[in-house]
Amino acid sequence: MKRKFEFVGDGYLDRHGKRRFRFRRKGYPTYNFKAPYGTKDFEREYAACLAAEAMSIGIGRLKPGSVADVIARYYADNAFLDLRPATQAVYRGVLERFRSAFGEDPIVRFDADRIARLMTSMREKPHAAARLRKLLTQLFIIARRAKLVPHGFDPVKDTKAPKAESEGYHRWTEDELSAFETAYPLGTKPRLAFALLLYGAQRSGDVRYMTQQTIAGGRIRLDQSKTSNAVDVPVVEPLQEALDAGPLGAKTLLETRDGEPFTPKGFYGMLKKACVRAGIPHCAPHGLRKSAARRCREAGCTDDEGMAITGHKTAKEYRRYAGDDSRGDRADAAMEKVMANQAKRFAAAPKQAIEKAVI
Repeated sequence: MKRKFEFVGDGYLDRHGKRRFRFRRKGYPTYNFKAPYGTKDFEREYAACLAAEAMSIGIGRLKPGSVADVIARYYADNAFLDLRPATQAVYRGVLERFRSAFGEDPIVRFDADRIARLMTSMREKPHAAARLRKLLTQLFIIARRAKLVPHGFDPVKDTKAPKAESEGYHRWTEDELSAFETAYPLGTKPRLAFALLLYGAQRSGDVRYMTQQTIAGGRIRLDQSKTSNAVDVPVVEPLQEALDAGPLGAKTLLETRDGEPFTPKGFYGMLKKACVRAGIPHCAPHGLRKSAARRCREAGCTDDEGMAITGHKTAKEYRRYAGDDSRGDRADAAMEKVMANQAKRFAAAPKQAIEKAVI
């Protein structure tokens, strides 16, 4: 009989006597599961492992001290293995592109000047540049530990990634939200995905794996795949209407025509095409999470209240999502206080001093 988790063995006991499980598949990175075996979170981690990219052929025939060698060492290090599968997939994509371009080069040749020029060449992609710079820091930690570069050789600290001018994904306006709802009525798959993202205020990676168990009892309860933050959000009426209208999948709330959970690209593509048809091509799925945070701010929610819904770890990141369009109102209120104070001082001043001021 075929095992439910084909690439998971019988497990092993850690130093605390707790049974652990590991993903092992030929040609793919190893992963140590964090969730208990058989749970929904375990299934989600397993699905992410299956979706990961295969390791490059020839990885065992690496030139010692090369960029490819250091990347391979990083993949085998706890700094990488302890990451969530979704994060591993993102980091692997960045590093594999870097390895394709510079894999044969000795890592020691990447001094501060070369890295700075690399950052400059990526000015049009500041977020990608910042992520690569962050990963280069990890690679040099590995290289120093393995004595592939001189002790103290840390060229990354003397460089800077290009400044990102944009605020990331566009935050949907109320008019854009209404346009989508008009184009996709209740009972359509894009409308269900839209409602889960907007009224659940969660990331696409979590929405794709939501099940009936996730929304049991009229609440969305899950540990976020990116940060492991636990959220407990009520299923509000507009979301419940969308859930009642469906269509709901058998395994997950949202499924493809083949009855499988959406891949990241598949989910993004489905909603992006829907945005184009709705006449809002500049909108994207992740912008709905920003709209949810904006609505919290406009309703007068405190940072803590808003973060309890979105699951953000810091107020700074939450405020970046929620936006701030109230600067003018705050400036008006401040100036009213200034003028009122001036009038009060003027009224309290001696009459003679006032007359001298007028003369």
